[in-house]
Amino acid sequence: MGHEVVVGVEGTLSSRRAVHWAAEAAWARRTELLLVHAVGKPAPGQEAAWSEAVDGGVHEMLRRETERVRRAEPGLTVRAEVDLDTPARALTQRSRTAQLVVVGTRRTTAAQRVFSGSLSYQVAAGASCSVAVVPPLTGHAENRVVVGLDRSPDAQAAVRAGAREADRVGARLELLHAWQPPAAAGDRALVDGTADDLADDFPGLAVDRRLVQSHPAIALLTAAAGARLLVVGSRGTDGVPRIPLGATSHALVLHAPCPVLVVRT
Repeated sequence: MGHEVVVGVEGTLSSRRAVHWAAEAAWARRTELLLVHAVGKPAPGQEAAWSEAVDGGVHEMLRRETERVRRAEPGLTVRAEVDLDTPARALTQRSRTAQLVVVGTRRTTAAQRVFSGSLSYQVAAGASCSVAVVPPLTGHAENRVVVGLDRSPDAQAAVRAGAREADRVGARLELLHAWQPPAAAGDRALVDGTADDLADDFPGLAVDRRLVQSHPAIALLTAAAGARLLVVGSRGTDGVPRIPLGATSHALVLHAPCPVLVVRT
């Protein structure tokens, strides 16, 4: 596992929400926070204007964001960097040495989220470490963490990550297994066995066990409404090695109403 928490910064309200979430995550993990703003390379003939914008507005924006974090988390070590690549490449490259990458999302229509090639999806699909996708502020969140559970190794890793997140903040952990007819033998045993295994390592953790007859993405999106965090594996039982992000995780990254943690193994 890498060391620091990395967050993409744009200076917008949606970016600020992601920076705040990343600062809390870095503090909880007792590690450093790296703010990254990617500016790309200048077009031919625009080098002077580009350099002036970077030297002025970009560095000033990063200074303000750094100071805001230090006021909120006085003991946290914070660094800021300007990257000359695209935002997606800048963040995925840093994911190789990070333990977590955080990216914000903007409020868009459903069609725009699907067809815009969103930064959040690009980073979640291409990163080497776990990625948190933080939507704009949606109101008061209940103190519960929802985890999608199936029989895949990625889902089992997500359960452990979700338990750690819930345990850190004293939240309830909600294990959710969605099934569609015909029901597979052992669905209840899967949920109960997973919850029982967690009791040894997280003895004080409150765990809710849920089986829902629904498509996994629909069930998890419904459960995520009002939740503190939704945790999923990067690929579930329908995952194919050549596909960087499973269908359910893809849908959740684009549409979830709360922060989503996509766990890489």
